[in-house]
Amino acid sequence: MNRTGLVLSMSALLLSSAASAQTTLRFSTWAGGDGLALLQQLAQEYSAQNPGVKVSVEVTPFADYARKVAVQLASGDGPDVGWLAEASVPTFLASRSLRDLASFKTDAAFNVADFPTSALSLWTQGKALYGVPFSNSPSVLFYNRDLFRQAGVADPMTQYAKGTWTYAAFRTAAKAIKDKTGAYGARIMRLDIKAWNSGTLPVLWSNGGNAFDASLKCALNTPASVQAFQLMHDMTFRDQSVPRPGDQTTFQGGKLGMYVDNVSFSAQLKDAPFKWGVAPMPKGSAGRVTQLGQAGYVVFAKSAHPAEGQAFLKFLASPAVMARTAKFFPPPRKSVLNSAAYLGSNPAIPAADVKTALVSQLGSARVFKTGDNYLRANDIISSGLESLYQPGANVGSVLNDICRQVDAL
Repeated sequence: MNRTGLVLSMSALLLSSAASAQTTLRFSTWAGGDGLALLQQLAQEYSAQNPGVKVSVEVTPFADYARKVAVQLASGDGPDVGWLAEASVPTFLASRSLRDLASFKTDAAFNVADFPTSALSLWTQGKALYGVPFSNSPSVLFYNRDLFRQAGVADPMTQYAKGTWTYAAFRTAAKAIKDKTGAYGARIMRLDIKAWNSGTLPVLWSNGGNAFDASLKCALNTPASVQAFQLMHDMTFRDQSVPRPGDQTTFQGGKLGMYVDNVSFSAQLKDAPFKWGVAPMPKGSAGRVTQLGQAGYVVFAKSAHPAEGQAFLKFLASPAVMARTAKFFPPPRKSVLNSAAYLGSNPAIPAADVKTALVSQLGSARVFKTGDNYLRANDIISSGLESLYQPGANVGSVLNDICRQVDAL
């Protein structure tokens, strides 16, 4: 072999070795729209800054996310790093699926003190830290300004300013929109009934009900919970102002007056052909209590690349990157949440509205606390709610049956 051939062969060998030495980190998320686009961009930026690491972003719809990741981990084919929602944390902790990130506590550059203790409590066991929250997002109410105007009803933000924004007013507004425009007045649950708690819990909590009590016993059949579900059932079948489960009417389609979601949903409204706004949730007999949709970054215990995974997580949870993701995910870092930059970070929502609809609700917002059998309990609840949301269903009887099965677990 001549010298030129030898050099070319060695170069090819070196390039092949470099390629094979590259670590591929699998990052799992349920993000969509511009939020997903930003995560993909961050993954590319990190890979460019760390040539030995390539980050692959994997997306699973929220309703199927926890179950799919659990199956992947059990089969030995799970992601390295990913998102985890608050309701799934106990299950993943019980199965020892999460890696301890306690070293972050002594990392001055990471500055764990920038996170309120309450924001870390869900992720902490003793001295161990099993995740870092990136979103402290209370559910807010999106509303279609055009439909409210056509129905001749004062919009939610106007009623909130007057102190009259209650669940009775919510029902009245929804019915007026249905009667006068033909559009549905409101959607409380998400499209997939498996995600029933999103939207439903604020109604329960604000009216004195709950899904589980302090001992994690099913509380869906308490008198206050039954009353709250009866309200939602009546709006669905008596008023016909709320679409039934299975109906695919979406807020972004313009045929829905109100919709409960996190502020990150605004990313899906950039091309909406109507005017919209955000407002606090209505007030019930037990106050104005919304759901705190907390989600965190985790490194999975079976990751083949735990050190690289922790380094990528630290990058995502850094103040600089969290200031960028804050556009979609209300940040737990105090330095970011209280900044003028954050309040003005969403071009679609005025800073004053972010402060009123989102920040003002944080004090009374609750995290959905569940047991380590929640995945199985959720199957029972989801199936039961399909029976509940039928014409003529006996709300109390259906909820009693759901609780009997959940408590039997």
